[in-house]
Amino acid sequence: MKWITHQAAAVGAALALHLPPAGVAAACVGAVLPDVLDQRLAGLAPTPRGRQKVFNRIHRGATHWFGWWLALFLTALMLRLPPLELAVLTGLGFGGLSHVALDMLTPQGVPLQPFSRKGRFSLKLCATGSVGEYCFLAAIVLAVWFFMGRDLLHLVRRLGHGGFF
Repeated sequence: MKWITHQAAAVGAALALHLPPAGVAAACVGAVLPDVLDQRLAGLAPTPRGRQKVFNRIHRGATHWFGWWLALFLTALMLRLPPLELAVLTGLGFGGLSHVALDMLTPQGVPLQPFSRKGRFSLKLCATGSVGEYCFLAAIVLAVWFFMGRDLLHLVRRLGHGGFF
């Protein structure tokens, strides 16, 4: 899935779960964090060609294992944290879970174990960048607009008045 699809789904779901604005923003970041981590790791290679090879080898590996993101999400819920930290950690974990769930829809899928390339899970519903993905994205946007329109307007008004928590 492309980043816009990951972010739209995570933000829509975070809004539906009534996460505070800081949690929604963190979910938007968490929604692309598995790919960002893969890119940063690949960036350690000394040449552009080497970076691409490393990225191709590691992408959708350990960073795309649902266990890390579930652990972050549940840990955030179990710890006694101030509201802002709770919202951010919960949002990051939720965004990462959302990313992995969406990548399960693609033919490449996601790993069943964190450091193994053998066992993967895929529903094979749509390929990244395909018409199917863009239809899915359109459905997300329409669903968020239909079900969350008033909440979005309220959120924008709160943000305009400095209410980020």
